[in-house]
Amino acid sequence: MSALRKFFLLFFLTIFSINLFSNLIVNNFEHTNIIDFFVNENTGEISTIVENNYLKTYDLKEKCINHYYSTSSIPTHVEWILNNKYTIIAENDGTIEVFNNDTSLLNYKINVTNESITSLSSFGERIVFTSLDKTIYVYNITKRKVEFQRRFSTIPTVAEFYDENTILVADHSGRIYLIDYSNGTEINTLKIDNYSIIKLAIVNNNVYAFSMNGNIYVLNKDLKIIDSFSLGLTIREVAFSPSNENFTVLTLNHRILLFDSSNLKKVQELKFDTFSIKSLEWSYNKSDIIYVNDGVNIYSLNIESKSIEKLLELKKPDVIKIIRNNNLIYYLTSNSEIGVFNIDSAKIENHFSFSEEAVDFEITKNGYLILSENSGYVSLYDPEGTLKENKKISDFKLTTLKLSPSEKFLIAGGWDNNVYMLTLPDLSVYKKVENLHSNWIKDISINYEENKIAMASLDKKVSISDFPTFKNTIYVEEFPYIIWSLDWANNSNFLSMGGFEGVLRLWDGRFNQLYKKFDIITSPIKVIKWSPDDNYIATGTTDGNVYIWNSKSRTLQSTINVSNGEINDLAWSDDERYLYALSKGNLLSLIDLQQNTITLKSIIFENGYSVSYRKNGEYTTNIPEKEENKFFYKNNPISLFEAVTFKRKESINIPVLEGPIINVPSEFLVSDKNNSLLLSAFDNNLITKIEILGQTFLVNSQSYYLSLEINPEKLTSNVLEISAYDNDRNKSTKYVNLKFENIYLQVFTNQAEITNEEGEIIAIASRGDLLKLKGVLGDTYKVEYIDKEGYIKKAFVTL
Repeated sequence: MSALRKFFLLFFLTIFSINLFSNLIVNNFEHTNIIDFFVNENTGEISTIVENNYLKTYDLKEKCINHYYSTSSIPTHVEWILNNKYTIIAENDGTIEVFNNDTSLLNYKINVTNESITSLSSFGERIVFTSLDKTIYVYNITKRKVEFQRRFSTIPTVAEFYDENTILVADHSGRIYLIDYSNGTEINTLKIDNYSIIKLAIVNNNVYAFSMNGNIYVLNKDLKIIDSFSLGLTIREVAFSPSNENFTVLTLNHRILLFDSSNLKKVQELKFDTFSIKSLEWSYNKSDIIYVNDGVNIYSLNIESKSIEKLLELKKPDVIKIIRNNNLIYYLTSNSEIGVFNIDSAKIENHFSFSEEAVDFEITKNGYLILSENSGYVSLYDPEGTLKENKKISDFKLTTLKLSPSEKFLIAGGWDNNVYMLTLPDLSVYKKVENLHSNWIKDISINYEENKIAMASLDKKVSISDFPTFKNTIYVEEFPYIIWSLDWANNSNFLSMGGFEGVLRLWDGRFNQLYKKFDIITSPIKVIKWSPDDNYIATGTTDGNVYIWNSKSRTLQSTINVSNGEINDLAWSDDERYLYALSKGNLLSLIDLQQNTITLKSIIFENGYSVSYRKNGEYTTNIPEKEENKFFYKNNPISLFEAVTFKRKESINIPVLEGPIINVPSEFLVSDKNNSLLLSAFDNNLITKIEILGQTFLVNSQSYYLSLEINPEKLTSNVLEISAYDNDRNKSTKYVNLKFENIYLQVFTNQAEITNEEGEIIAIASRGDLLKLKGVLGDTYKVEYIDKEGYIKKAFVTL
């Protein structure tokens, strides 16, 4: 029985790992600054820490990832113990994650504190770590238990094993403690400074202590000071050479000071005016080489020749915008590349590099590219990338471009707070609008009728003007925070707005008033896009989530977590089933909204390279097979099993898994003479069922016809949702907007309250009164009574 349970446990873990999608293929490059890095003394590999929930370990010779560890929060420290059998990662939420490098089935977490880990060190099978909870812990990795812990009156900053049974601890008040953790005895304590001790090291039975304000101490085994001096500079980091004969100090002003450990004499001082050093580590086997990090890349610094060599180029350009044009997605990168991603093959089929610093771009229906540049120029290129027009529009950076629906005009806004209307294709300035906003333009949208233009600015205002005259400007309201994105509906005059506040708003352009403020508050909204038929609004937020809102019922339809990075842009498919989401890290995710899953992920590199992959292990790339490991890392979630078999394919075609076609009018008038809604559904395969108003109609044919009697008593809104399913579990949904004519309700209670939207009583109806039906909302009817419109409980009336 025990063996059977073990089998099911392993089976479950295998299946679970197969469903882990986001980590199957890992980008070799970073898109946020490198906070810190560590050198594995066993292998020489380098592990980087960035502002994300993972840790990557790089092979310096192959310049590729060797290991990828997904963590629960941002790592703070890493240790390798027992001949590299375990990788120990400390995190800022207090978690210590123990990764078994032989089999991930034996990974586990240490959760003894909720505060960030401030230091981590090891000795044999034990680790010692300090936390912001003012406690120090000694933990046995193989026995999986805390062997010692002690809470201090101030925050301990660093701890090191002195020998097998004792540890050294330093704190924020400049004290050093020598503790026998085997019996909990404090052997000695000494206050050596008034500032935090940030580094302890044991060299030849002596203790080296470094305070934040630049004091360096050498103590003997009895913790008596035998030497000390002051740098007069704030210490940022300290690193010892492989054999401890030297140590380097990185100061806050980016100086590197090299000292002889035996006599504390300064051997060298290195300063780089154009090189900002964030952290350093000594090479694990070379006494003349230290590694430094400038927040972007890792370099090798020879302390004798003072020569610098780039070891790892870790930061790559970001993809900042996407535009879908038929079966192609065009994207713009921060290093002024425009790539053409083919949706059908999931590959980049073309890319262009521009010498100018491009900030934004638009693409015409016939494939012409329009770029705004950092220097205030706007350029027009043909589909082959040949320059056709180049005009200087402003003396300042132009940050935002928007094509009018007819493509007659191009609108540009930027740092000078002005708005420029250009004619195409000559890029002539048709109109310059000044003082519309008091800060630079963040986003622009033009309605489908091309008679209204909306703009969001960093002055926290949204302006709506007549287009193309820019007259009759109104300001929606002065928002508490900046509106980052806005978008007009494709077939109506509703404008959606969202920004740092995380609130989605709808503005009614017909009546110039706020129509709806959605109740659910999300993380800050980076981008908003209406679906082609205006059935949905998609919002992408800074927490990596995509939210789908039903524009008819004005409710949240679904939430899809795409990544840990913020969503930068969105693009809909014509049939509203698929949505492309661009997130930080150059990740392009294809979301199947019908299945509420991510069908395909693509990572975009520079120079037109990309890789696209599915969760079954299939992937396609235009990178030569021998060069793959320089760009991405294929991560098998479970090493004990072949949980995911990677298969390189020429292309990955995502079939359009269409559900049944539902033929039904988008609007239906329910009257006293007609309440029968006719609908039909067709499918290439078999339709299995149709769902309407909580009813399920079982079907087993390729076509189905239904005359549905609309009964207001069964309705909960003015929108009728109809769903059809086929035998491949594909789903289609249609919405019918209901209107009511000449339908009257009769009050059968003595008195019935009629309220407004806020629940305030506006009238009292009596038994026998007739009320004209205007709509349905939950358990109430919207009615007209004595020239007033309000809501009455269904329980008070009868049809």
